[in-house]
Amino acid sequence: MSLQVRFITRLDKYSVPDSTLVIPSSSTNAQLEAILKGLLQQSVSTKELTRVSFDFLCLNQLIRSSLEEHIREKDESLVESVIDIEYIEKFQAPEPEDALMHDDWVSACRSLGDTILVGCYDTKVHLWNNQGEHITSLPGH
Repeated sequence: MSLQVRFITRLDKYSVPDSTLVIPSSSTNAQLEAILKGLLQQSVSTKELTRVSFDFLCLNQLIRSSLEEHIREKDESLVESVIDIEYIEKFQAPEPEDALMHDDWVSACRSLGDTILVGCYDTKVHLWNNQGEHITSLPGH
């Protein structure tokens, strides 16, 4: 089965001409990205296209299955119409650079000068310096 789709975005840098495409209903994110990058080849450098990745939304929700499965879960009546697929730039989740490890959840955090004061749900207060070295802990805050 095939679906009629239109790629839309708010990213001027990566916009494509407004046209309706017919694609397989079994298309996944990887296949949608390949189609989109094929459309972008005329306006975006090859180097840029290898660096960038995209996520896709249909009905304001990220597509995490085949396009057909996604539409059938959300609104089956769309199968017969032109479907807008919004694409956004995909970013990797941030990696923490430095972490002050605690045995319990942090409930409060304050800093003053070189000292970081951390209150935890186990009722302990921990003092750290700004290099991430644990100075001391005090029970019962």
